[in-house]
Amino acid sequence: MELRKFIATTIGEYLNENRFEKRDEEQYKNCLMSDLTRMEIVDLFFDKNKENKVYNIEIPDYFKLIDDWDGYDDQVYIQNNLNNDEFVYWEGWVDECWKAVYLKPEYKNLSKTDTISKIVKDRFPRIGEEFGFKLKKYNYFKFRGKYIMKVVFHKLIS
Repeated sequence: MELRKFIATTIGEYLNENRFEKRDEEQYKNCLMSDLTRMEIVDLFFDKNKENKVYNIEIPDYFKLIDDWDGYDDQVYIQNNLNNDEFVYWEGWVDECWKAVYLKPEYKNLSKTDTISKIVKDRFPRIGEEFGFKLKKYNYFKFRGKYIMKVVFHKLIS
């Protein structure tokens, strides 16, 4: 009985591998770790939505998007608008985010608004494709001196 349980658990863990463990696979090779993190957060949203269809239907609390201690995990909130075939990805940009992004040479000399635009345009289409969605629109704004990014994804028509 214990061997059967071990085998079932091992197979289950193998099938539920996350994208970090798969990052050397061809489809993930061009993804940065921050992109993989975003994909995992969106994946978690879809898992929770399967259990509760009204999960996260409200607009996020902006304070929680910019609070890196007591806010949302990773300063991210996924708003459920799946009844309209879309979801909204909200991300707060705290000081640590800016420090990390400006370590990358492609963002070094860009303004904060140009950096957000470049990240959304260059990287978010791939994130949406992972889940059968396309980038519909995005914007950003300042709240209490911190930037908040809003990215809307719309379901691809099969």
